[in-house]
Amino acid sequence: MARLAEDLALKVIKIRLMTQIAAGVFVTQATQDLTMTTVLVNGSRALVIDPAWAPAELDSLAEWIRSARLRVVAGFATHSHHDHVLWHPDWVGVPRYASVVTAARAREHRAELVTNLGPAWPPQLAELVGDLSPWDEPTLPWPEPVELVRHDAHTPGHTALWLPGPRVLIAGDMLSDVEPPLPEETGPSEYLAGLDTLLPYVTQARIVVPGHGNPDTDGVARWQRDRAAVLAMS
Repeated sequence: MARLAEDLALKVIKIRLMTQIAAGVFVTQATQDLTMTTVLVNGSRALVIDPAWAPAELDSLAEWIRSARLRVVAGFATHSHHDHVLWHPDWVGVPRYASVVTAARAREHRAELVTNLGPAWPPQLAELVGDLSPWDEPTLPWPEPVELVRHDAHTPGHTALWLPGPRVLIAGDMLSDVEPPLPEETGPSEYLAGLDTLLPYVTQARIVVPGHGNPDTDGVARWQRDRAAVLAMS
């Protein structure tokens, strides 16, 4: 385990955008839209959350996982937008979980998701877009506790992930420092309800990881700012 930790630390140095933010929790930020990918590591196993964004960056992520001698055993999509339902050919056959609503929406709107990625999106990656397995349990099948926090803010079926051990909240497309609250798909009242659902986790979190932007140790300040912004829209 110590040798693996040393290898991972070296890879973090070599790959500019890969950063360890807590024990077993790594993040990388895409150039486009500052989209965040999170990788959970336990032993030689990896769980990949919202891998993004450009094909070259997906390749770089897959290379980091290979070079760290990790094996992807699961994935998770926080919601059904095109930049959060991507995958890499290295991980074909691995279950990719999402809420029941997210999986259904990704399946229903798959053609639109691929179109939104642009005409240059490689066919071998387009085949993997939105192929999600609905998961209705309160936790993910992972050695360490990963609690799923479902709500309908931002988009129906949105899911945050709470890691009670390291006290990390992976918030999906909420609590961002670069993206304002976007309640257009469900409405301000649903967004406020989603913020209320997240609040108990935000107040406990040592670090909050947004879907776009930068992790922050003061999730409460982001929560308060976003709530004020949504109230101003109402």
